[in-house]
Amino acid sequence: MSSSQRAEGSYGFFKQYISRRNSLMDFIIRFERALSHQRQKELVADHVDAFEVAQCILPMPMNKQIATLYTRTMFQKFEQELIQSTACFLELKTEDASKVVFNVSERKNWETRVAEVVYVKDSDHASCSCKRFEFVRIICKHILALFSRNQIEYMPDKYILRWKKTAKSGLVSDAIGNEIKDSADPGLLIKRSAMSRLASDVVEDALMSEEGCELLSETLKSLQVKLKLLKDGPRRSKRVTGAKEKAMKRGIRHCRECGHIGHDRRQCPRNLNTP
Repeated sequence: MSSSQRAEGSYGFFKQYISRRNSLMDFIIRFERALSHQRQKELVADHVDAFEVAQCILPMPMNKQIATLYTRTMFQKFEQELIQSTACFLELKTEDASKVVFNVSERKNWETRVAEVVYVKDSDHASCSCKRFEFVRIICKHILALFSRNQIEYMPDKYILRWKKTAKSGLVSDAIGNEIKDSADPGLLIKRSAMSRLASDVVEDALMSEEGCELLSETLKSLQVKLKLLKDGPRRSKRVTGAKEKAMKRGIRHCRECGHIGHDRRQCPRNLNTP
């Protein structure tokens, strides 16, 4: 079920950019464009998670706790479960020395739905028949209703397994075990992604015609020169000093007869060879 859902999600995402009428070249260009857009959204979301805390609809300690731990998207999903848990009703079904079983009912669209929550006393663990926590790793409204009944104000650590903001801050190693350093400036990553997306769009438009390719190529070459000058900054060009000028600066005299260095007029080979 999980693999099927991922495949359907991928298809739903990429069909916004591609169609069966695309040529192979169009498909490759549009596929890369889709990935670029996806990376852009992810970088923006990372920036928001790093510098902002989501506003809580319910002023509850657990809600505020998860708002500081989960990413914005997953917190919103959790908060919806928490809101819906307030409309759930618990009924004790069975209890023995090892566990307690509750029927958790919820009335939705004029229909009553019932889930079964099992609380194991020895391990202090709750599970639900809806299996939302097993599939999505977010506590369901049924277990949250049990937490509310037992006056548990904060989420136990064992139920916070994924979706943390710090998930990307761990060490990442390459194939030989060397640590890969990430960029320390999220704002720079967003700028890079935005410019990459713009460049991808421009290249895609240019590839539609030969004139467009030539125009883009000329523009990029001109832009490359300007960026290099901007990067290098204003520099004063140094004039190449000739050997004669260097000799004069050192106080070396030149032969007045031939102009060469290393002898004077009296020792000039021209005069010596003259009969």
